[in-house]
Amino acid sequence: MKIYKFFLLFYFFVGSNNILSQELEYDQAFLESLPDDVRIELLNQSKEKNESEETQYRRPSSFIDKPDSALEIDRFGVSFFSMMQTTLMPINEPNFDASYILDFGDQLQLQLLGQKSSILKLNINRDGSVSIPDIGKLYLSGLSLGDAIDLIKQSVDASYIGVEAYVTLTNVRDIQIIVSGNVFNPGPYTLNGNSNVFHALNISGGPSELGSFRSINLIRDGKVIEEIDLYKTFIFGEPSFGTRLRSGDMIFVNPAQSLVSIYGGVKRIGTYEVNENESLSDLLYFANGFTAIADKKNIKIEQIKDGKVIISDINEPLETVYLSNGEVVYVREFPIRTVEVTGAVNNPGRYKINEGDGVYEVILRAGGYSSNAYEFGGILLNEQALEASLLAQDELHRSFLSSLAKNPSMAIESNASVLSILDELRESEPSGRVNAEFNLLEIKNNPSLNKTLHDGDVIIIPEKIDHIYIFGEVSNQGTIQFVDGEDVNFYITNKGGLTDSADVNNIFILHPNGVSEKIKRKNVFRDGNSEIKLFPGSIVFIPRKSNSAYTAQNLQAYVNIIGNLGVSLASLAVIKD
Repeated sequence: MKIYKFFLLFYFFVGSNNILSQELEYDQAFLESLPDDVRIELLNQSKEKNESEETQYRRPSSFIDKPDSALEIDRFGVSFFSMMQTTLMPINEPNFDASYILDFGDQLQLQLLGQKSSILKLNINRDGSVSIPDIGKLYLSGLSLGDAIDLIKQSVDASYIGVEAYVTLTNVRDIQIIVSGNVFNPGPYTLNGNSNVFHALNISGGPSELGSFRSINLIRDGKVIEEIDLYKTFIFGEPSFGTRLRSGDMIFVNPAQSLVSIYGGVKRIGTYEVNENESLSDLLYFANGFTAIADKKNIKIEQIKDGKVIISDINEPLETVYLSNGEVVYVREFPIRTVEVTGAVNNPGRYKINEGDGVYEVILRAGGYSSNAYEFGGILLNEQALEASLLAQDELHRSFLSSLAKNPSMAIESNASVLSILDELRESEPSGRVNAEFNLLEIKNNPSLNKTLHDGDVIIIPEKIDHIYIFGEVSNQGTIQFVDGEDVNFYITNKGGLTDSADVNNIFILHPNGVSEKIKRKNVFRDGNSEIKLFPGSIVFIPRKSNSAYTAQNLQAYVNIIGNLGVSLASLAVIKD
């Protein structure tokens, strides 16, 4: 039914010649019969009639898809602290190695087995000592866990005969530290005594947008005892958190000095901190190197000088190129163009194309046609054709409205049908179809027929169909079985013949490959018609006679527009009445 509605368009607008170039004079009764939105659209079109009729084309864009600024590229390292601890509870670390330094607040468990058996809790006092019955005080504060265990065992051996000592750390002291500088949540924090700088940064949310990941100071007793570079851990895998924190320590995150962004043909795009002595080669290492399709000889640096954006090509060795804050590095990638092949081919899917590849090469890559393929009905869709179809659809819509205005009486009489057609036209989605040859033998013999493909193109090969479609002024429009060798007269006769209102001078054939033809004979019943070959899936359209003068050229144009819009694609396997 949908296709029929679209062909009804011809009944209303083919009767006027060059309608858009004529003055629009609306009948009041006609205007009042239309819905408000349609009437407003017609009136607005009238206001625009004196505007330039020069065809407007959509200018293709020429650009690379890059962020507007470096700030839009993710800062490397931020994700490591994305799971920020939101409470001030101590971080529980169950595993402690022998290097852990004991202090006030830690608790040990001493288990004695043998002639004397007991379990003792040893709390380290403020003076750093623990008290063991029959042994006395042992000073453990400042000793490593391993050294403390050795001291306790030696003391047990000296005091008891036939007794084995087993020592474990059962409770870890809390410490109070301060995290300050450029972090998301600076302030005092309570951690356990086994914590390091990373634990402190994690609980505070990590460096802020302005904070450094490479210059973090651990301050103890007013002195910087360690400067931490998180890149050593994040990128190079080196342990950077060997120093355990103590109560009173301060972690200060310095501001980032030099942030440089890199994108394009690198494995890990992002914004990185670059130290003064680090080059573009180091930045590429941070970004995990080039991608497989990177153009290593096409690297550009964008920088702002005196309020102007300056883009420079890199022509020297990467290790000699040093970077400044705010610069953006772009590594061009070789374009990877692909097309999609669907339908009756042996291996449907998406295929890479090289410069100059056409339908022939891609169909072969897809394994050729399957046994039920109907190559004559092949469809090629691309973006350029879609742009053109959108313009054609807009022109068809305007032309239809104009024609309604020039035929108010007809529009009023068939108001429901007219509005239905108008809605269909508004809601239709152009296909972006391109006429192309899909017969591989024909292309092989004549390479000029090999349609060049573009990135994103889609090839659709339908299965074989065995119907002809008859629409318009025939007694019984719809489908009819295809019979090889028969002409238009045969199919019209089998559909009950033409109606009295049929325009036999302008019968059109829309073939499944998207090409339309006009039957030139004036009387197909008297003379027969064999000059136009029909194919399975061809559409025969018989327009209605018009009282107004029109040209075949105009009608031909409308047929082509409808074909390009994909409204009547005969190559589809099934079209319902």
